[in-house]
Amino acid sequence: MASNKRVGNSDFYRMQQNLARQAQRDQRAAERAAAAAEREEKAKYFASRRDEAERRTADIAQLVAMLDGLLVEGIRRPAKIDLGRWKRAVSRRVFEAGDLGTSAQRPEWRQFEPAAPGMVSTLFGGKERYQAALSKARRRFGDATANWERQELDRQQRLAQARAAFDIRVAEERAECMEHNRRIDAEIASLNERRRPNVERYCEQVLARLLLPPQFPRRAEVAYNPDAEQLVVQLQLPGTDIVPTAKSFRYVQSGQNRDTIVETKRPDAEVKKLYRDVIAQVTLLALRDLFDADRRLQKVAFNGHVDSINPATGRQEYPCLISLDVTRTTFERLILDRVSPADCLRYLNARVSEHPYALKPIEPILIFDMSRFAFIEGLDAVSSLDHRPDLMDMGYGEFEHLVRQVFEAMGMQGWTTTSSKDDGVDAVVKNPDPFVGGVTIIQAKHYKNVVGVNHIRELAGAMEEKKAGRGILVTTSWFTAGGREKAYEHGRMQLVDGQNLIFLIKKYIGKDVVIGVRRPRNAASIDQPDLPEG
Repeated sequence: MASNKRVGNSDFYRMQQNLARQAQRDQRAAERAAAAAEREEKAKYFASRRDEAERRTADIAQLVAMLDGLLVEGIRRPAKIDLGRWKRAVSRRVFEAGDLGTSAQRPEWRQFEPAAPGMVSTLFGGKERYQAALSKARRRFGDATANWERQELDRQQRLAQARAAFDIRVAEERAECMEHNRRIDAEIASLNERRRPNVERYCEQVLARLLLPPQFPRRAEVAYNPDAEQLVVQLQLPGTDIVPTAKSFRYVQSGQNRDTIVETKRPDAEVKKLYRDVIAQVTLLALRDLFDADRRLQKVAFNGHVDSINPATGRQEYPCLISLDVTRTTFERLILDRVSPADCLRYLNARVSEHPYALKPIEPILIFDMSRFAFIEGLDAVSSLDHRPDLMDMGYGEFEHLVRQVFEAMGMQGWTTTSSKDDGVDAVVKNPDPFVGGVTIIQAKHYKNVVGVNHIRELAGAMEEKKAGRGILVTTSWFTAGGREKAYEHGRMQLVDGQNLIFLIKKYIGKDVVIGVRRPRNAASIDQPDLPEG
């Protein structure tokens, strides 16, 4: 018995040892599998990072190739817009009655008529029962017929209403379609007649459709001179951020668990050259599309600007980087898919910023803002002050010229608009400084009575229409409190009342003048205006 017990214990111990060894083998196998899985995950991660670096490098190369080929790609398609394609065809709709188009089945007597009694039934009171059933059937038949007639009348009424509503919708759609087509025809006719607003609108649409990447700006403004068949264009060019500063990317693994993607910078000279070529291509493409889209256009003056923030002032600016004036004859000599864009601009005698990547501005060949106004030669109104110092003795036009001369004496470039085409603008002045300059429109009110809020709104509307940076309202009288508050809320408007006008004339022209206007005692004056000086 003792021997058997020892044998049993020995077997149990061996079994325990085998189980322990198996557990160790299983643990080592699991650790090896986990390590292999970790190595595989790391390998996948490293491969994905290498692929990411290669993909980013390929994306940069693709972007640069796209930027290099803007002009060649853009001229492959015609730029002319067929306005006739915007017409709508009158739809031929058919009225669908649906369930209302089907009438319910009219009740029939045979559905209600009782069966006639037989001979035997007649002998046992069947005749009386038949007469009673017949009377009941007739009542039911009458009720069913009346109900059907009511339902049918209601159906026919609703059907008529639906048909009438359908006819009204069709008529309205037809009228809307015909009115839309009439407007298109009128637009085409006015374009053929070379009416200024229509030509400008058409050319703005052409520029909005330039074949450029979606991240490029589409802001464009045009002014058309029908006498010379000339277009003046102000186009927003892409900013410097359109050019990638990175040239390539490479994956670097340092150590067991450290890695990074290193960017290789594009040389500064290459970045600047690429940006210069991009804006040159956009310029040439815009000119090509305008001449191609409007065959009667003979000349285009182009100013290319870019939105920027002056790092010194933090103010938003719109410097001009490219400006040129080119005729159709000269431009059509070019073979655009073979030219070097920058060299081509030099051939066209364009003014190009020496350092466009630094957004160094140039003075445009033709000021865009001025092309929107009709101007006349300035009259010397100051000389008349020697013998007629009361401004109220002046004529209205003479007063406008005096206001212009005041601003010219302050160093501004001044023009006076024609009275028939001024659109609420009496004079235009321009600060020639390319950074902080811009166009200011002026309204001159040769008034004896107070100037109120409506005049402030009128100036604001003229500023919006003419896209002027500032507006000045000059009067021989005074302003209401509401008018002064409205101008302050606008933020880009200055008011000059009679007392301040006298001060400005004395300061800048050296003339002592008076204004024969009876000013109420409670009429508040305004502070000395913060006017732009050249």
